[in-house]
Amino acid sequence: MEIYVLVKQVPDPEAMVKVKSDMELEIENKYFTSYFDEIAIEAGLKLKEKFGGKVTVLTVDNRRIDALRRGISMGADEAIQITDPALEGSDQFTTARVFSAYLKDKPFDFILAGRQAMDDDAGIVGPAVAECLGIPHVHSIVGLEVDDQKKEAKVTREVENGRENLTCPFPALFTCQKGLNTPRIPLVMNVMKAMKAQIKKVDLASLGLKPEEVGSLGAKVKVQRYLPPAKRPPVKMIKDDFPENVKTLVKLLREEAKVI
Repeated sequence: MEIYVLVKQVPDPEAMVKVKSDMELEIENKYFTSYFDEIAIEAGLKLKEKFGGKVTVLTVDNRRIDALRRGISMGADEAIQITDPALEGSDQFTTARVFSAYLKDKPFDFILAGRQAMDDDAGIVGPAVAECLGIPHVHSIVGLEVDDQKKEAKVTREVENGRENLTCPFPALFTCQKGLNTPRIPLVMNVMKAMKAQIKKVDLASLGLKPEEVGSLGAKVKVQRYLPPAKRPPVKMIKDDFPENVKTLVKLLREEAKVI
C-alpha cells in the first residue's frame, strides 16, 4: 500500500510573533510539526503495519524540514521536500497545486493530511489537492477502516449533533482530526536515525510548473497589510472600600467602558 502524508512545520504556539512591517512578520525561531499532521502520519503508519507498503512524508517549504525528520523518526520510509525560490509567497491554493503536480503521476492508495495547519487554520490544502487530482476526499475523519480487497475505506467524521459514517473507494484523500489516533512518540534511536536521513529535494522544473503558477504570482489570497493587536488600556485600580468600590466599578462600566 502506497501512502503519502502531507506535512507542514508551523510556529510554536508559545513563539513570539511581531508585526515587522505592513507586509512582514517577525516570528521567533520556534517551530514544530503541525499536530494534525502528526495524526495523519500515525494513520499512515497504522495502515502500513496492517497491510504493508510504504509511507512517504511530503512538504512544500524552502527552509524548514524538521517536519519531514519528525515523520522519519515516527516510522515513515521516505521524506521529500519540494523547494524552489519561486515558492515564496505561496498561499494554500498554490501549495495544493504544487503537491498535486508531484503526486499526479505517482501510484498511491491514500493521501493523508492534517485537518488544518495550526498557523493559518485554513483547512484548504488537503481538499484542494484532492480536487486537483480528481479523487474522492473526506474532511476531518475520526475513524478509518480499510478493506483492501474491495478497495474501499469506511470513514467516520464528526458533524453537527453527531457523527457521519461514509464508504469511500480509494485511491482517496483524507484529512485527519483529533480523535482518530494518538501519535506515537519516536524512540531516541529513531530520532537519531532521522537526523541523518537523506531528504530528497524536488524543484518546480521537474514538476513542469512555471514560476508564475506558484508563489505570490499564482496566489489567490493576497496579504494587504499586517496589523498588530490593539494595545490594552492601562488597568485602573479602585481603592475604595466596600460598598463604595462596587458603586465606583458600576459607574466606570457604565460611563467609560459602556458595557452596561
